Amino acid sequence: MNPLASITHRATRGEGPYNIITAPTHERYETGLCNTGHNFFAVGHESFKTWKEQYAPVPKNYTILIPGSLFANLRYDFVLSQNKFGQFQVLSNVASQLHIPMISLEHTLPIHNWPKHMKEDLRNMRGNINVFISEFSCKEWGFDLADEDTYVIHHAVDTELFRPREQERKARVLSVVNDWINRDYACGFNIWTRVSKGLPTYVLGDTPGLSKPAPSTEILAQEYAESAIFLNTSTVSPIPTSLLEAMSAGCACVTTATCMIPEIVKNGENGFITNDENELRSYTQLLLKDENLRKQLGENARKTVIEKFGMENFVNNWNNLFKKMEREYYK
Repeated sequence: MNPLASITHRATRGEGPYNIITAPTHERYETGLCNTGHNFFAVGHESFKTWKEQYAPVPKNYTILIPGSLFANLRYDFVLSQNKFGQFQVLSNVASQLHIPMISLEHTLPIHNWPKHMKEDLRNMRGNINVFISEFSCKEWGFDLADEDTYVIHHAVDTELFRPREQERKARVLSVVNDWINRDYACGFNIWTRVSKGLPTYVLGDTPGLSKPAPSTEILAQEYAESAIFLNTSTVSPIPTSLLEAMSAGCACVTTATCMIPEIVKNGENGFITNDENELRSYTQLLLKDENLRKQLGENARKTVIEKFGMENFVNNWNNLFKKMEREYYK
């Protein structure tokens, strides 16, 4: 940390919320981040995605900036990078230019067939603090939770929005995935095709030729609440947000046993979990026939999300991390 920048920061910081530079990444995750009460400023860049309001409205404390610009009259406290695939490189330069520390948050997993040197290069992209969304992904990236700069903060779900409703559920098998066909390697589109053949399926998500996203988060929450069963076939995702949202909404879930999911879903207790395609199909067919079993698994699934992925813990964990950043890097 530049000593002059540190002195200036201490003199001007005050008691208000932090001003944090980031980039649009995952709309509902960042909506959760905004519940910390701090101000987020998303920089624009040709390689960055744009915020899609059908996935979540832009929170009041989240400002999307014109590409190549920052508000010159603001004091920024931290930079938050949310992936190592383009965002880190751009935002680390911003952090260096402004002489402020950077948090490196990683939502994704490394690709298993990457050459060794590529994995090492990406592992060397470290922030002042490094955050992962699961212990599984932290280990896969080759980071060690024993290190003082490495943390895991689990996802959070808005359990008030994604909740059961007082209505009869439709006997259908819901899946929610974006760009599913092109991301077959990670999201298991071909697995889903085989498992769900001939079943009453309903798909939401931006996948040309297959499905469209729900027009709003509220309508998406309603679609979960109207669906009896949720089928997840992901193969490379630390923990799919859609699976947690479906569990929160009380869906009976059938899922592949990959990454962090076996730590959350216990077979026959709060869902069905297996990597055997025949079993995935059999479990789904069983649930279509057994309303009482659907209700039992759905109720237990919601309890799991409330206990392990509630918004309060998520907000407290991030706020504690921001305070730690200030203590350690603005001494």
